[in-house]
Amino acid sequence: MKFGGSLRFSQSGLGSCKLIMPFQDVEDVTPTEYSGPPGPFEGWFRKIFIEDWGLKLLALAITLLLWLAVNGVNKPVTIRAGVQLNFVLQEGMAISNDPPRIVDVLLTGRRSKLDSIKQMDLVANVDVSELREGERVVRLSSDLVRMELPDGVTIEGFQPSIVPVHLEPLEERYLEVVLKLEDKPAEGFEIYGIQISPDKIRVRGPADRVNELQKAGTETISLAGRKEGFSASNIAIDISDPKVNLLDTTVEVRVDIGERRAERTFTGVSVRSDKGGQESTGSVTIVGPESVVSQLQAEDLSIILATDTQQPQLSLPAEIQDRITLKSFEPSKSSSPR
Repeated sequence: MKFGGSLRFSQSGLGSCKLIMPFQDVEDVTPTEYSGPPGPFEGWFRKIFIEDWGLKLLALAITLLLWLAVNGVNKPVTIRAGVQLNFVLQEGMAISNDPPRIVDVLLTGRRSKLDSIKQMDLVANVDVSELREGERVVRLSSDLVRMELPDGVTIEGFQPSIVPVHLEPLEERYLEVVLKLEDKPAEGFEIYGIQISPDKIRVRGPADRVNELQKAGTETISLAGRKEGFSASNIAIDISDPKVNLLDTTVEVRVDIGERRAERTFTGVSVRSDKGGQESTGSVTIVGPESVVSQLQAEDLSIILATDTQQPQLSLPAEIQDRITLKSFEPSKSSSPR
């Protein structure tokens, strides 16, 4: 059954109106069913995936980033670092060649552990105490090399991994000391003599290196402008070979400097015995400061012969006795003292 209609008014007034009412069949109306409150699963699903989904998405992103960061920190990495080689030798042995003192080592571990290593302090102790004398090849490996490393850090290898060494027995010997001088004394002056104490020093090193050395030089001393002698203490010994160790490192030095010397020969010099008796003459050659020698006369000199040895002794005025030396003496053939 249908109901419907509408109310219409004519222009003439209320008297002529029609009621028209709309209508609809009951069968055309669809009833709305009430589903009731949501169940526990539906509420849980809505709270997790629908409610506040922006904040949940941000939290998920932060969690993912943290996971990636932690996973990256714990992941092992490998680095290359320079390491000093320290060879552990058998007692009485030495290395005479020059193997590399620093090589590269490959280390693997967590980044935090590797960053804690001070590369300047890295030392690799290489045990070669079992090797015999001669030319040998050392293969660097984690079994042969000992290093102080943090827990969890391992040695992957070395570059280069092969190091040649020449093993020699240690030898100790004495070397003569030679004083190194530079420049010259003042004009008209010269060196009279050099005294070094001790005159020999001890060195120790690989046998082949030590045997190549003949003398040991000192640090250089300048003589520029000097007019008199001088002494110097703690003069260092200079050995250029780094493989040779000095057991005596310094010496004492005395350098005598004086006026340039001249040589002069005198004839008719008086000769007598130390026991007295008859005098004779002879020929004498002396050496001394040029200014002193040039002023001497034959009468200023005399020779005294020892009775037992016949060794000549030069006699001079007391003020110059220590400044003149006798180079040679030849007695006259015509006579001799008795």
